[in-house]
Amino acid sequence: MQIVFEGNTRFDNSYGIVNLNLADALRSRGHRVFVNAWDQSQEECDESCVTLGLFPFSPKPVEEQDICIRQFWPPHWDRPKARVFIVIQPWEFGGVPLQWIHQLDHVDQIWACTKFVKSCWVEGGAEPTKIHIVPNGVHQSEDKTVTKNLGQLLFLGGGIWRKGVDLFIQAVDGLNDDELSRISVVIKESGVDSFYRNRSLVEIFLAKYPRVEAVTQLRGESMSRNDLDDLIARSQALVHPYRAEGFYLGGLEAMSLGTNVVITRGGAGDDYANDNNAVMVDAVTVIRDGETIHDQGPIGGMSHWLEARVDDLTRAIREVLTPSEVMESRAIAGYQTAAKFSWDNSARCAELAITSALTGDSRIDEFVSVESAVDTVLTEWTPESLSFAVGLLIEKHDFHGAQELIACYAPHDLDGYTSSLSEYLKVITLRQVDLWHDAAYRIRIHSVVDTLESA
Repeated sequence: MQIVFEGNTRFDNSYGIVNLNLADALRSRGHRVFVNAWDQSQEECDESCVTLGLFPFSPKPVEEQDICIRQFWPPHWDRPKARVFIVIQPWEFGGVPLQWIHQLDHVDQIWACTKFVKSCWVEGGAEPTKIHIVPNGVHQSEDKTVTKNLGQLLFLGGGIWRKGVDLFIQAVDGLNDDELSRISVVIKESGVDSFYRNRSLVEIFLAKYPRVEAVTQLRGESMSRNDLDDLIARSQALVHPYRAEGFYLGGLEAMSLGTNVVITRGGAGDDYANDNNAVMVDAVTVIRDGETIHDQGPIGGMSHWLEARVDDLTRAIREVLTPSEVMESRAIAGYQTAAKFSWDNSARCAELAITSALTGDSRIDEFVSVESAVDTVLTEWTPESLSFAVGLLIEKHDFHGAQELIACYAPHDLDGYTSSLSEYLKVITLRQVDLWHDAAYRIRIHSVVDTLESA
């Protein structure tokens, strides 16, 4: 099978890292794989491959292809001459832009790297059967015999608001003078002179917090994969209090190198981070309606992101800096978790998705199950099907959808459990924002409600 990747290929760009590593993993599994670089010359793409420890790829001339896989920012939706056209498109802020939903007819599949990203597509109005989860991966070293720099905290990634570098600096400032005297901070920024140019908050917040600035080393230069791995491995902990991420490779890379991780709970990082393998920081969900983000036009549904409290983050940093059996156990568990996220695993997930595209068979997951259960109720209602669908909706925290589905069949004799559940949902929905309002299955529920109300 001939597979062509096109789009970002820079070694210091997350899209480029994913494109090249996933292409390499598919090549290793016996596929003919080509890479067309859109963001740099083919010679520079070859250099990016070498930097990432990969053999370079050949470009593919413009002609009909078996499989075209595209990941590029901003996304391009023009369909190539390909039997199957797949777009890898992460998103971080709740419902995806509406213009993306309108382009889905040109695409056979969207690949989402986490459950969170798939939920963003479904919130925005995409049919869940079109969105396939193909996780990112890491290369895991078997040698963990690196001497840790005790007290070294690492922030890795763009120094921008979305990634929470401002929260990190404020949280470190929450340590007392004695604690600060025993630590060092390294901020390794990416994209300083490229995709995040003029957006960094690092110098602004270090100027506000001179105690932190005094113990901080800034690393904005490009680093080889080996040098970056060494920096991560020697740090006592990586801290990433993100507001919005589609995956965050840095957290998984740290786990693969035996480094403890402090990370926000409730978002994309939950696919690999939990209380057993990381220090999770609780956050509140901030919701905005009618947002336009990244110049991509209005979004479907509502935009939302996570906001960790600085005091909670300071406590998490204290915890990770204190040597204990718990932290050692978490580092071991993180290493074991990372082993499950190999690029070969990513390639196997990609193969399953491609097979689904070629055969037309849908892959069942929790999102598809919700849609199927709701459609069953709407087409052939029974008390049992209603109860099952409502249960799935509640599991997805779509309380409004559950309430609306019950209301569709209020004239029927509902059992006592469903009736009492309806009363409970009426109370819950008064306090919950309806994030799933624009989901495709909710539009179908709305249509039934409108029909009943007009009857």
